[in-house]
Amino acid sequence: MTITGESAQALWCTAIGESEIRPTPVTANPGEELVDVIICDVSPLDRQVAEGRFPPGPPMPVIPGTTGVVRDAVGKLYFAFVEMRGGGLFSPGIHRTVASVPRDVLFEIPSGVNHKDVAAGFTGIVTALAILDHSIKIQSGQSVLILGANRGVGAAAVEVALARGAHVIAAAREPINIPGVDYVSYDEMPGKVMELTGGKGVSGIIDGLGGEITNKALMCGGADCKHVLLGFSAGVQLPLIAPRFLGNEHQLIGYNLLRRPWPLIAQLMGEAMEFLKAGKCIPLIAQELPFSSAPDAYKTAASKQGRTLIVMQEI
Repeated sequence: MTITGESAQALWCTAIGESEIRPTPVTANPGEELVDVIICDVSPLDRQVAEGRFPPGPPMPVIPGTTGVVRDAVGKLYFAFVEMRGGGLFSPGIHRTVASVPRDVLFEIPSGVNHKDVAAGFTGIVTALAILDHSIKIQSGQSVLILGANRGVGAAAVEVALARGAHVIAAAREPINIPGVDYVSYDEMPGKVMELTGGKGVSGIIDGLGGEITNKALMCGGADCKHVLLGFSAGVQLPLIAPRFLGNEHQLIGYNLLRRPWPLIAQLMGEAMEFLKAGKCIPLIAQELPFSSAPDAYKTAASKQGRTLIVMQEI
């Protein structure tokens, strides 16, 4: 089939918190190809761009969207990781009906994997794998504390850490009931974490929250703990206690998936697909909205427990 972009439409963020759908014809850029966009996630990063909270984000108006599921001219489905080339951050994103994308950011979705699960949770699984296997380098029997463990990267990290044989301590605002996982509330940190680890503290921390919760997590670290910070939904300021870094040589590591080399990301994508094929790390999808309701998707996504998907085309 032939994909044409003359009648394409796109979601435009016109001002902070405001967006609209506009006709946006598109042609293939040099070295790229046109694809039909099928379905996209409204990720926390996408919302930060739309709310003007991603520095140094593009000036508005801007087309958001860092990832999505697309279909090429021969009908194959791919995960499009346009964020790898700045899409949705420093150049037009993929929240549109037709997009021009470079072939090297496309990862084919194998049969047996639900494309909606890929749209909603694939980046989270890839990030969890990268952090646990290549930053923390978690080993069987070691303890890991996962903040925000009931959603996104945190939820994926719980399942990946269990698969690696780690002792998983999951922190969230609501109780988590997963066999083999110890739940703690943020108010119970650090006391309960230290109790669960026999006073030794954890070997690794996955922290997508920031703010005061990062300081509480710091108190849970054991000797040489690798504390990976990948978000700041609970606050951009980190009121840290300096002596805790010194005694245990606590390592606070800022994390950016885009700084990983592409061959490693491709490897991690293959591993992430295997998790989905095995029925693991299946994301919670809270709502699916048609493209005509994309502006509403951005306004409601933050209040949902699971992921919000924008459906450009049904297949």
